[in-house]
Amino acid sequence: MKPIFYILIFAFISCSEINNKTDKQQEIENLRTFAKVYGYVKYFHPSDEASQIDWEKFSIYGVQEIQKCNTTAEVIETLNRLFIPIAPSINFSNPKNKVAFNLKVITPEDLNEYKPIFWQHHGVSIDMNNPSGLYTSIRVNRDSTEKNQLFSIEPDVGEIIEKEISNGIFLQIPLVLYGDSLNTYPQANRDLQFNLIKELKNCKINPDQISTRVGNIVNVYNVFQHFYPYFDVVEVDWAKEFSRAIQRSYLDKSSTDHLITLQKFTATLKDGHIRVSGGEEKNRFVPSIVWEWVEDQLVVIRSQNSEVELGDIITHINGQTAKEYFEEINSKISAGTEGWLNYRAQYISLEGPQDSKITLTIDNTDIDLIRDRNTFTGNPLRIMNGEEHRIIEDGIHYLNLDKISMEDIDALLPDLSESYAIICDLRGYPKGNHGFINHLLRMNDTTASWMQVPRIIYPDHKKVQGYSNYNWMKMMKPKKPYLGDKQIVFIVNGSAISYAESYMGYIEGYELATIVGQPTAGTNGNVNSFSLPGGYTISWTGMKVVKHDGSQHHGIGVLPNVYVNKTIQGIKEGRDEFLERAIEISKQE
Repeated sequence: MKPIFYILIFAFISCSEINNKTDKQQEIENLRTFAKVYGYVKYFHPSDEASQIDWEKFSIYGVQEIQKCNTTAEVIETLNRLFIPIAPSINFSNPKNKVAFNLKVITPEDLNEYKPIFWQHHGVSIDMNNPSGLYTSIRVNRDSTEKNQLFSIEPDVGEIIEKEISNGIFLQIPLVLYGDSLNTYPQANRDLQFNLIKELKNCKINPDQISTRVGNIVNVYNVFQHFYPYFDVVEVDWAKEFSRAIQRSYLDKSSTDHLITLQKFTATLKDGHIRVSGGEEKNRFVPSIVWEWVEDQLVVIRSQNSEVELGDIITHINGQTAKEYFEEINSKISAGTEGWLNYRAQYISLEGPQDSKITLTIDNTDIDLIRDRNTFTGNPLRIMNGEEHRIIEDGIHYLNLDKISMEDIDALLPDLSESYAIICDLRGYPKGNHGFINHLLRMNDTTASWMQVPRIIYPDHKKVQGYSNYNWMKMMKPKKPYLGDKQIVFIVNGSAISYAESYMGYIEGYELATIVGQPTAGTNGNVNSFSLPGGYTISWTGMKVVKHDGSQHHGIGVLPNVYVNKTIQGIKEGRDEFLERAIEISKQE
């Protein structure tokens, strides 16, 4: 029987742990409340004061202040202190004092010289990082721009964001303000504004601080919460992932840890264009092998090391089972399809610091390899096998679209015209050769709206005001010689992404060829990007792309007519089983 003294100590410790856990959960909820308001004001409140603030430092400072709050009343008081200096028309309340928004607060007595000011987002432009101009954000009647409006739809004066942002905390914020040549109305209290600016100047950006890391999570949460175009097809509880990312941020010890937290956070969005870079992400080197999951085994598919042979099965990596090792790798990769996930994991899983060791277990024997090759220039995975073009046998031509230029295809057109079959390999990224499609078309392209940039004036990606449509119609017209009367076969797999999927969208949509292999990456559209304090950058898909028949492309990709799986035996024998199947089909009548 334990002494009652020890029982009391145990009970005290247990209660303390429960209280600490409860306090941390409440702190995370408070941070999520702050994050919501942060996004609403940054992207949708049109005041001059909000547009002039240093939002990076504001996110860090705001986190620091919210972390001090213990009660709902303190949270409301802190939100007021943070946001009224930059959004003087904002209103926070609890259920007991919640009232209808007072329109008089934002209406000048004399409207002469005043114009309505509001946000319009064409996609979204953040950090002025969009030189192409495709993604644009402006305050209408305020920002200097060639166009006064990006599109004709606008919110009405008096429309507000009205949300319960937390249990017992309500927010009201107008979407439209009036402004004259000098200020938006109403103006913030100058003393309050000055004091906030002074606090922000004193706020330091330090990736080793919890507040900087959490501030980054706040920013990432809001970019995707309001502007990610695929929440309708991607199953993710984004609010829950926000809380998980905050929890991880508390445990991070270095900039590399924080990089991993950002990667895991965004991986849940299943967007193959998402890349998170920065922190201590340096010295990315690989050993002289390439592996791939084949028949549920991790198999060596290329080797420039005398100790490792094609077809060798790797059971353990650094003492972990291969599957356990890849579970962690996969958790950091954002991918729309399994094919793109496997492709990205295939080389990320090999990466590490220069000259670092990786230990593989093959046939119960440990083999040490050294990461001595730069992942961008010396990675065996990036050394594509095969020539740009070859004649497989009389009448069958092979084009490696990952390597051959359009100029070289043009030079081959007389020979291609004499062939009876053309095999096009698009296991990779086209080399600017989409003009080849013109030689397969019988009629002009008529698909006008397969790339769509959302028009946004409301938060939370709700009530999207239609889309601006983009296409390749001007480029895609029949061109001589016509090659579509031949046996055309395209080889694809999960490595085909973005531009490659635009290419394959025509092949699939107009039924221009037999498609052989595996589904493509399921991610297409122009990339957008933004930066974060501490030197981090995140890229992502800023537009919605659909198939040519209007159906979903994201997370599905271009599907083959004939599926092919690699085999371990085929790898050992050095065979390209995808190409072999394509050749078989090319000979069919």
